[in-house]
Amino acid sequence: MKRNCSMFIFVLAGLLCSPVSHAEKDYDDLSREEMKAIADKAQKGSEAEDADGWQSEKVAVDDKVISGQWNSVPFQTRFFDYPPEKLKEAWPVLMRALRIPYPSAEYLERRIEHFPQLKAELGPEFDGNYQHLSDEILEAWRFFFRGDFRAAKEHGSRLGAYGKIPAYLAQSVYAVYLTDTREEKLQLLQDVANQITDYLDLIKSLKDEEEFQADYMTLRLGYAFSIARIAEEASPVESLMNNYLFKVSRAIDDTLEIEPNHPVALAMNAAKDANIIRYVGKLFGRLTFGARLSRVEDYFEQAFEQADDLAIVHYEYANSLIYINRNRDIYRAMEEFNVAIGIHPKSAMEALDSMYASKRLREIKDYYLNFRKSYRSFERERREYMLTTDENLYSVLKPPFLVSEYLKRKDAGTELSQVH
Repeated sequence: MKRNCSMFIFVLAGLLCSPVSHAEKDYDDLSREEMKAIADKAQKGSEAEDADGWQSEKVAVDDKVISGQWNSVPFQTRFFDYPPEKLKEAWPVLMRALRIPYPSAEYLERRIEHFPQLKAELGPEFDGNYQHLSDEILEAWRFFFRGDFRAAKEHGSRLGAYGKIPAYLAQSVYAVYLTDTREEKLQLLQDVANQITDYLDLIKSLKDEEEFQADYMTLRLGYAFSIARIAEEASPVESLMNNYLFKVSRAIDDTLEIEPNHPVALAMNAAKDANIIRYVGKLFGRLTFGARLSRVEDYFEQAFEQADDLAIVHYEYANSLIYINRNRDIYRAMEEFNVAIGIHPKSAMEALDSMYASKRLREIKDYYLNFRKSYRSFERERREYMLTTDENLYSVLKPPFLVSEYLKRKDAGTELSQVH
């Protein structure tokens, strides 16, 4: 297997929600029987709620957060600007992982004329000029690729379902890498999940027709991404109790059934097992969830064969090495972080991926060199810091979480935040 193997963007856990009986109990203190009972209950609840793994109801969000001011990317957007004459040529490279089809006039017309809902939402002012619609949607994509995420959202949101795809993606990427607080991140991501489920009936119709299945996977994986990134903020017990592991797993199975070589779905499948092992261990993970180290390696390799030059793929592989092998593979993990940092980005999103890899490497180095406890203990300290300060620890606009500095501040009773 290639050394530089990994996952794309999905980390699986559970949604942070209202307090429940075991939510604040450390998962290291739970017996295997307790964990299995929680897992079984979660799985049954998920199956009863929705066999397809979609949220059954919208989760309330604060409109002030959604419409509030957005931070800018920390670099010049002109570095990743693709004018119309260059965008089509660059599309295969820009979409080498997501594989979202190019929204040509012909492509849009075939879908919008086929599904009345899509045409109706364009309003009575739409005159059937699909070339103009295509040009406008491509402008939203241009904003997205160069890092004008607010412009991508606002422009794309006015252009119907296919304009909302770059809008959703812009909001998700912004939420992960550029929001100041954890709460902002969660609100923006949940808003994306809510908006995608507005199209749930249509999405299911797309799945039924082979011609439109690529569109189905785009929305399916977009929903899974928003939920999985929300899940990063949850504890392992919360992840079991709120069914999201099972729900995102269904999305993975769904997309791989349609497209076995889809790089994102392959990577998600690898990530699923890596994170199960991360949270509950190898034996329990295999017996209860069927998670296996060998399958993690196999799916990582297949995913990497599809996309070999994505920073996020390398840094998530590095994370997965730490999750499943702890200190044994720490040096391999650091190598992967360095690979991610050194990849030349093709878009603003990829630049942010590399910047986060640099930040994450500093966190892991500090953990390895200065924190003489287990990785689970490190994660508990990191989570405590996040909950106490409400900082978005994925933000590239903030310094890394250095556990050694955090413990010094905590012991001294001083300000916990490391933001300067």
